[in-house]
Amino acid sequence: MTVSKIDLLNKKFNRCIRGYCPDEVDLYLHDVAEAIGQMADDNRRLAERLSQCDRSLAARPPEPDTGSNPAALREAMAAGRRIVDESTGKARQDAQRILEEARAEGARLVADANLLKARVYEDIADLRAQREAMAQELRRLLEGHFRLLESSEASSDARRPGGEFTFADGGE
Repeated sequence: MTVSKIDLLNKKFNRCIRGYCPDEVDLYLHDVAEAIGQMADDNRRLAERLSQCDRSLAARPPEPDTGSNPAALREAMAAGRRIVDESTGKARQDAQRILEEARAEGARLVADANLLKARVYEDIADLRAQREAMAQELRRLLEGHFRLLESSEASSDARRPGGEFTFADGGE
């Protein structure tokens, strides 16, 4: 899979609750894109330079044999090509390693976010249970106070106008 600087800069990720920090990922992708772009530019410059050298050698008239060795020149050119190929391969390996590290970091961030999400759901369930328990306790207290109020009203109805109490069964 080849990835260009433009591919990385245009890559969009889905957002999720408490997911990755978009600014950090965007900054990291920008840095990776710049590195890949620089390697691609270096590769193009080296390939162009190699091509110019090839054209220059091909256009030159054969020199009289003054001790130079055309086979040695060809070997040097082949060595230069190998160096360019090795540099390109290393750049691709480095880019692949960077992408794998970014993917691993992304997976770690998603896993952390999922753990946090599960904890939040547990906290919500705990809070709902506490709310229900407090509502039941409040109902119990209110019912108790209501009974006290009713019994207080019943005993105040049983009083005589002179301030003395009478029994509810009619006796004194």
